[in-house]
Amino acid sequence: MSTILSDLQRKLIHDLALEARALLTREAREQLEGVYGCYADGRLDPAEKLPQVQASAETAAVHAQLARYLAHEHHAGLTGAEAVEKLVKETAFTHLNRCVAFKMLEARKLIRGTLDKGLESNAFKHYLADAAHAADLALYEQGKADAAYRHFLLWQAGQIAREVKVLFDPNTLPSRLFPRPRALADLLTLLNAPELAEVWLADETVGWVYQYFNEPELQAAFEKVRLSGEKFEAKDIPSATQLFTPDWIVRTLVQNTLGRLWLDLHPDTRLVNTDLLDYLVPTELHSACCIKSNTQDVLCNSPSPRLVRSITLLDPACGGMHFGLVAFDLFAAMYQEELERAGEPGWPAVPSVSNMEEIPAAILKHNLFGIDIDLRAVQLSAFALYLKARTWLVDHAPATKYAICNSNLACADVQRFDPAALGAFVREARFTRPVYERLMRALWEKLQDVSQLGSLLRLEQALQELIEEERARYARTPLFAGLPGAFEQEAAEEEFWSVISAQILQGLDEFARAQAAAGVDQTFFTGEAVKGLRLADVMLRRYDVVVTNPPYLSRRKMNKTLADLIGAAYPEGKNDFYAAFIQRCLELAEDDGRVGMLTMHSFMFIGSYEALRQAIREQAAIETLLHCGPGLFEVGNPGTLQTAAFVLRKEADAERRAAHTGTYFRLVHAPNGDAKRAAFEEALAALKEQTR
Repeated sequence: MSTILSDLQRKLIHDLALEARALLTREAREQLEGVYGCYADGRLDPAEKLPQVQASAETAAVHAQLARYLAHEHHAGLTGAEAVEKLVKETAFTHLNRCVAFKMLEARKLIRGTLDKGLESNAFKHYLADAAHAADLALYEQGKADAAYRHFLLWQAGQIAREVKVLFDPNTLPSRLFPRPRALADLLTLLNAPELAEVWLADETVGWVYQYFNEPELQAAFEKVRLSGEKFEAKDIPSATQLFTPDWIVRTLVQNTLGRLWLDLHPDTRLVNTDLLDYLVPTELHSACCIKSNTQDVLCNSPSPRLVRSITLLDPACGGMHFGLVAFDLFAAMYQEELERAGEPGWPAVPSVSNMEEIPAAILKHNLFGIDIDLRAVQLSAFALYLKARTWLVDHAPATKYAICNSNLACADVQRFDPAALGAFVREARFTRPVYERLMRALWEKLQDVSQLGSLLRLEQALQELIEEERARYARTPLFAGLPGAFEQEAAEEEFWSVISAQILQGLDEFARAQAAAGVDQTFFTGEAVKGLRLADVMLRRYDVVVTNPPYLSRRKMNKTLADLIGAAYPEGKNDFYAAFIQRCLELAEDDGRVGMLTMHSFMFIGSYEALRQAIREQAAIETLLHCGPGLFEVGNPGTLQTAAFVLRKEADAERRAAHTGTYFRLVHAPNGDAKRAAFEEALAALKEQTR
């Protein structure tokens, strides 16, 4: 279990994030103009007018990369000023969060000291002692230690990028716009403050840094809406709707969805009386279960054995992946228990993994999925999961060098690009039939709304509708008319249409991998195409568990385009983002899946949500609900930010839905988050005592 942060520690992270952001954004602006001749309005001086660019091949390469970036962003529709401001923020974000990552890796002893002593750090000394880095040793000995240290930090990032490329890729433009010596020294002073030492051991630090880094945009967006009556634009949505979920709420929702599923599958599980399931609420079904441990005779109707690796969990608004980090611990324990008990009655004969070392990679590959509208959130989520997996290996299998695979995370923000590039891309990806290009073009037209809707865009539904349109197109002119016999022709047609979406996704993924293996930088188009198809891949699946704290944004604060899109797609939930997410999460869950959410509580009472309440009751039973009311969050207006946390179980049988009552906790009178947690724990303890 990870360290839980105190209020004081969160305040320290808050101050660090804002001070470091101010420092790094100022440094990025000054460096862009002073070294590279890039002005705030997007103008770029030619290389021959810039002495530092002329004097250094490394600096010249960055200048050329900067020119390509500005051209790409112009191609995507951004003004020069917007492109520069975007780059400044991305550069500050990259270096702050990369250094935060280094500190968290240092604290867990996953890497040697890298930032803790600056130029005297242990890892830097080992780097210089390696004959492969003789050139940097020469720089160091010539009094150019700062240049050698910069090369070392980029090298260190490259080592980690072998397993988690996002955030650590040393070749991106933000990476190359490296803080100069004075700015870097000031940043290290902030990061190495003694009072922050314990902060680096907490999993949730990543999420808090993300929220606090976005605080200026959050304040600016709300101020604009309050003073001028303007609506939130698409670019405001990530910062204006992001709230970090209290840890005890995350644990409650994960345990009563994923944990409940595990108990359904294995009523004799040994995890029930551990801290991994300490917030599991007794229900009608499980309080009636009786387990005879001496004979392993489970007196509940238990489904047939199912492998852990087949169980999936999605957070469709993942932020810093807080739900996924808590779920990781539970999944790891589930794998361990399956490994230990394989072959027992009610358990699989062969476990999902053959040894402990395989567990972290299996979780990232098979179990955890996430979507967010903000690419920065996706990057931090990828690192948070990597850190969790590496830490678990150190704690449980310290001798292993088992590789950690990429995580199943997708960014729901794909930029527009020149359609003319699509044909060449499809040809390079070796799609052989015109139908592929038509599908790709049509799909990308659908993607134009993803920056507004994020996970609410039904991309998988759009893809299937497009495939059906193409199928109807070929109804009179069969694709496989040359095959002998009507049966063979029909079988070939059926197989083609059933796998075409998977072929498109697989083809794009293979093309991107081949480019990376060849050392070719992804073009703007290729990067956006792969990002979009990865999103489609995640959306095409259905999940055993969907858990999230969705964005809260009322209809009166939405821009017209967004309000119209939400109204057309989610009429029952059109009055707020969170309400539409309730509908969407139920769609993304399997037919017997569970949905756990923290949302505003207005959908429970207001007349305008009557249709939404009816839609929920027609699909699911409420297993448990915590009515938190005001004061759960430390930010916002306590009188208006009133919340409820709940778990829904999808149930097709109307009689079973109607007969189910659920378990409810009223926490509205507790004044703040800590008091609500204490009240919940007290009520839960009493309930468990009653059901023994």
